[in-house]
Amino acid sequence: MQDFVPGQRWLSETQTELGLGLVEAVEGRHVRIAYPATGETRLYARHEAPLARLVVGRNERIRDRAGRELRVIEVRTAHGLITYRGEDQAGLIHDLPEAELDDRLIFNRPGQRLLAARLDSDHWFRLRHRTWTQGRREAGSATLGLVGARVALIPHQLHIAAEVSRREAPRVLLADEVGLGKTIEAGLILHRMRLTGGAHRVLILTPEPLLHQWLVEMRRRFNLALALFDQERFDSIQDDNPFLSEQRVLCGLELLVEQPAAGQAVLEAPWDLLIVDEAHHLTWSETESSPAYRLVEALAKRIPSVLLLTATPEQLGRAGHFGRLRLLDPARFHDPIAFQDEEARYAPIAALAARLLDDEPLDDEDRARLASLLGEFDGLDRETLIERLIDRHGTGRVLFRNTRATIPGFPRRELMAHPLPEPDAYRALADPLARLTPEHAHGPGWEAFDPRLDWLIATLRALRPAKVLLICAQARTVLELREALRQRAGLHAAVFHEGMEIVERDRAAAYFAAVEDGTQILLCSEIGSEGRNFQFAHHLILFDLPLEPDLLEQRIGRLDRIGQTQTIRLHVPYLSGGPMEVLCRWYAEGLGAFEHLCPAAAAVHERLDGRLSTALSEPGLTDALIAETRALAAQLNSDLAAGRDRLLELHSHRLTRDAALVESIAALDAERTVADYLTDFWDAFGVEHEPGPGGSLVVRPGPQMLQETFPRLPEDGLTVTFDRAQALAHEDREFLTWEHPMTREAMELLTASELGSAALILIQNDARFARATLLLEILYVAECPAPPELQMGHFLPPTPVRLLLDAEGRDRAGEIAHASLRGDCLSHNAKLARALIESQAVRLAGMLEQGEALAHEALGRLEQDARARMDQVLGNELERLLTLAKVNPTVRPDEIARLKYRRERLEALFGKTHLRLDALRLIIAH
Repeated sequence: MQDFVPGQRWLSETQTELGLGLVEAVEGRHVRIAYPATGETRLYARHEAPLARLVVGRNERIRDRAGRELRVIEVRTAHGLITYRGEDQAGLIHDLPEAELDDRLIFNRPGQRLLAARLDSDHWFRLRHRTWTQGRREAGSATLGLVGARVALIPHQLHIAAEVSRREAPRVLLADEVGLGKTIEAGLILHRMRLTGGAHRVLILTPEPLLHQWLVEMRRRFNLALALFDQERFDSIQDDNPFLSEQRVLCGLELLVEQPAAGQAVLEAPWDLLIVDEAHHLTWSETESSPAYRLVEALAKRIPSVLLLTATPEQLGRAGHFGRLRLLDPARFHDPIAFQDEEARYAPIAALAARLLDDEPLDDEDRARLASLLGEFDGLDRETLIERLIDRHGTGRVLFRNTRATIPGFPRRELMAHPLPEPDAYRALADPLARLTPEHAHGPGWEAFDPRLDWLIATLRALRPAKVLLICAQARTVLELREALRQRAGLHAAVFHEGMEIVERDRAAAYFAAVEDGTQILLCSEIGSEGRNFQFAHHLILFDLPLEPDLLEQRIGRLDRIGQTQTIRLHVPYLSGGPMEVLCRWYAEGLGAFEHLCPAAAAVHERLDGRLSTALSEPGLTDALIAETRALAAQLNSDLAAGRDRLLELHSHRLTRDAALVESIAALDAERTVADYLTDFWDAFGVEHEPGPGGSLVVRPGPQMLQETFPRLPEDGLTVTFDRAQALAHEDREFLTWEHPMTREAMELLTASELGSAALILIQNDARFARATLLLEILYVAECPAPPELQMGHFLPPTPVRLLLDAEGRDRAGEIAHASLRGDCLSHNAKLARALIESQAVRLAGMLEQGEALAHEALGRLEQDARARMDQVLGNELERLLTLAKVNPTVRPDEIARLKYRRERLEALFGKTHLRLDALRLIIAH
């Protein structure tokens, strides 16, 4: 009769899904066991209970009910109850009574399962091996975090993401021009820092109009779900600090500034990474700063990693530019006068770099300057000289700035203006601004006389079947246009506006993108068009024109992106003789903003805003306004061009260097290994999948799945693709990669379970085995638990150690590959499997003992190699930063201190690496 004591933990041998059992009471010949994980209680006869006493051994991992994970270092028993002494990730020691173990813990005991003939399909064993192998490969990859995003492989974006995310607590200003992808760069950095352990709690602050854009971009491109905080959500959460309820928060800056309680709460919450979009709105001068600036300044002092995004780093004034740099490093950027003097001293360095880049001969003055900067440089090639100049350059480490002048791949833009007569009903409107969107000011019935509607119908018919995107200011106009097109021309348009749910927008975008059954036109409102790029379309209709040049460029940017393959036709149907014509001419003839990006447009608009308003009321002043605009734009654009910093551009992007990163990711895309892995996983799990449109797959839960749900698979299924080009063209399809949450969670599901941990196969007629042969394939996993921020996985991730022992104890793993061992699986022939295993039980016990000794030898080599890699990588980086800090003050002391700390902590943790037996496969060849 088994000895039961209240408080003990037992496992059901027949119903492992119940979780850990807890002895509640011993009642005569019966024992009552509670299963807290499932809320069930069972009464068993003591002498025949199908239960196994849970005793966890040294080096096994356990978890308490609070979720804290420990590695067992000592097991103590008193009065029939066990207390485990364990070490957490920080190296602290805790005592854990067995009654406090997590009720949902799953224990994988491969040796016991094999000897008891509790076998799984060989398919699962092979999947388990593939999972650990892929996990190790991915953890050490230089492309980790860059592969899984739904983005085109744009060199400068990938370079910035790789460079920034590898730093210790990066603090940088991303200042690429419009259309070059600052949001994508920030998303890639965030995605990579999450996967490598650099950022868990993230705060993203944007102006309120951009909240939806960020929400969509992060979800669609990076599979990152953000918690959108507005006043209603903040008030609805009853916690002491609502911001502690979520890990990734997206919030309007206005809320935090206007609501002191929200501002104070966000300051009191811990964050790893702060991202601030449209950072040029944070105004600062030596005498005063805006409330928004002061709030971000307070956050930046508390948060280790900071990304500021702006497309106008200096156009809005040197003081504002200095103020943004000051947020990143107040110790370095403390005096604006000293900063300007220092920047002036860097100008000759940039000019010298430009001559090196253009392969111009260097005169004696150039060579003297090089010698003063670099010391002895004879024998160094131009590439090395440029690299060393970049390292010494002023704001190069904190500022990234790419311009369209240096990045290839943008399309041509062609204006197609269409003057139309202005109806009397519109001309009668007193306010000239109302005449810019007259259908809104007029109200219902405008469709009956507005000439733009007939023009639109005729244009769509002329362009058929080409896809056409139309953008206007108001959602109401979108809906009224859709109805008018349907009634008057039988044209069915998709709509996209801020009043729709995200799922509705997805469907509309998919309807527009579909080649065969889709709609020709998508009608978008101003806000509704944000966050989506429709690069497969080449015709953009601007049904009205916004007053701000930035908004116009944002509209055009829906199509004008890197990777656009054709010239973009911009159709502008304006009403002649009034404000619409004035605004159209001002953009076309004054700024040249339709056919080219005008970097100075925002600054010109700020200076001439009053003159423009007057001209809208008095069209006779238009010619003079255009002449003044053209001169001012030419001057400001020239000033910006003259201030081009070639060293900064090189730091931000270099085609030959960045192309290697693109090629690495493209090679991984071409492998298609994730497609093979997931389809095999689905087949084994019971997930149904079948070909879908355009090479996609439709994946659905199957009626015979191993569990009720599969990670990230909704009840109504998904359409998925493994192809990047398809994913970019069809945003309604999930882009599955090794980094997609479905893949990662499926891998975790397998490795955290018993599936595949014990298998048996028979191999017949294999020439490699001349006589009957017994082999035991042993899969250990070497683990070195460490806090995520130390990024131990870069040097020693969970690593499979594979052994293949024969009956004499020899390891044949080097000569016989895992994938080559295929045979008949005996998981469904329990009688034969049990007889074979029982006949070899003594021999198997010896092989397991021999395997453990060999695995520990391999562990020593793994530790040694990992330590050497860490010393090389972090040692080289530390040496580089220490040297660089002597000549470039933008290397922050805390960055060096963090790197030293990380190196010391990793060094201490390597000695705590341990082995865990993960899976066994018995192979009988005859």
